[in-house]
Amino acid sequence: MIVEYHVVKIADFNRRAGKIIQTSKGYSAFVPNPLEPENTLDLSLVKRLSDADRALSELVGMARMLPNPHLLIGPFIRKEAVLSSRIEGT
Repeated sequence: MIVEYHVVKIADFNRRAGKIIQTSKGYSAFVPNPLEPENTLDLSLVKRLSDADRALSELVGMARMLPNPHLLIGPFIRKEAVLSSRIEGT
């Protein structure tokens, strides 16, 4: 087994992401900055997310009653592939 080691210079670390400290044993350690505060969701966004979740749940429930739901999925997969090819120019 071949193991490669890479020496990383302290100056190469992005200071916006955190800082380098010296441990009590003399090693350097990276301490990341605290994460951004959690996003707060307003009531209208929560309602839209709830409506979307409910609609997806209804769709899943209906799909379970179909004998072969893949027959409905196939044309959408093909259409997505055609549209992607047009975007890529292939």
